[in-house]
Amino acid sequence: MRPWLPLALVSALIPLGVDAEPARIEPTTIEHTALGPASDQELADHWDLTLPEVQRYQTFMVVEGRYFYQHLDPVMVLGLIETDPTQRARYAEKYLLAERHRIAQQTGFAQLVASVQLRRFGLEAPVDFSKLPQAANAPDYWAARAQRDGSDATVARTSDPATPPTPPPTPQAGDAVDLLITPTCHAPCHAKLSALLALPGVRVRVYGRGFTDPHALTTWLAQWPGAGLDPAAKAAATARIEPRRYDPVIFDGYALTPPLALLRRQGVVIGTL
Repeated sequence: MRPWLPLALVSALIPLGVDAEPARIEPTTIEHTALGPASDQELADHWDLTLPEVQRYQTFMVVEGRYFYQHLDPVMVLGLIETDPTQRARYAEKYLLAERHRIAQQTGFAQLVASVQLRRFGLEAPVDFSKLPQAANAPDYWAARAQRDGSDATVARTSDPATPPTPPPTPQAGDAVDLLITPTCHAPCHAKLSALLALPGVRVRVYGRGFTDPHALTTWLAQWPGAGLDPAAKAAATARIEPRRYDPVIFDGYALTPPLALLRRQGVVIGTL
């Protein structure tokens, strides 16, 4: 018997037309939170509005506001379309109070995050933004950094031509000074603070680096002797001191050796003092 004959017989017994079903790709169910529309009563309760006010807001948003005001909250929209001066002022006050409450919540949580970070990780190295690709590939950034007095030479491009030295800036009334201090810097930092407060019309923003909490910075400021000032003059000078939480972005690119004083004019650093 031929060796291939049994295989041919078995193949002949298989019914014709029975094909293997191809594999099908089934859609994958994605679980996510669905946020449906709020009812008029829910909007009224949340935004402290009446039902007629909510219905007026809804009607305006359907016919016109959705093209321009979808990013605004109902109170602001109602204030924008209100024509009665008394009602318009009421909406303005309601919006202002709500916005101040939102800002207080956001800044309060941000300060809490910073406090938790300090307790868990301690002081961390300042961020050098020149290492980011956006700055590394921007000639304008390096040119501006080379011209800035007191910039850190360790991060400057050695291939850039040296800029001629600029004369030291002269403080003027209305300027502000960012003063960096630490808990262990007493006599030199107090002396620098006295010299800055001797400049008429200059505000001094004191940034405390390494202080465990805002109260520690307040205690350090209370120890400023104010030598040579009578009580009235010392009180007037103290009124120009603004305690601030340390911000590494403010002093980016500078050697963090206290006391470090940056002179700002109209928000721009024009030199060190």
